Amino acid sequence: MLRFIVVLLAAMSVLPVAGAANTSKCTGKLFVLWGDARHDDTAALNAWFRAEPVVWGETGRSVGPQISGHVFRLSSPVYISSGTGRRIESFQFVWPERKELVSGGTIVAGIDPDQAPVATGLTKIGAGPNEGVPFHSPTPKPTNPDSETGCLVS
Repeated sequence: MLRFIVVLLAAMSVLPVAGAANTSKCTGKLFVLWGDARHDDTAALNAWFRAEPVVWGETGRSVGPQISGHVFRLSSPVYISSGTGRRIESFQFVWPERKELVSGGTIVAGIDPDQAPVATGLTKIGAGPNEGVPFHSPTPKPTNPDSETGCLVS
């Protein structure tokens, strides 16, 4: 009987650890957008342009379909998908390592996936002639939340 109790206690002590290991994994990524020119916003801004859920770093509130008046520090390209209904205005995209800046104006990715995003009033400094120019792309596919187990991505 004593042996049974020892085995039962040993088994019970392992269960919470195994359960905690399973619940600590996130089911998908939650992208965090800062727009403060200090944090790298590349992953979060690309996710936002794909119409994926993104939250503001300062408040934790959801980023809606429109953004205005923010400066985004970037480390790689930003892809603006067609048909997502996203709109960004009075912004700056800054690539400090490449000494490039795209500011504006307005970029609108309407709701028609067959129409390219429209950019108006953009100013480019240090960028090539084909950079910062919207072009048609296939309808974005949402990322698979089961493929990666990150929680917050900034």
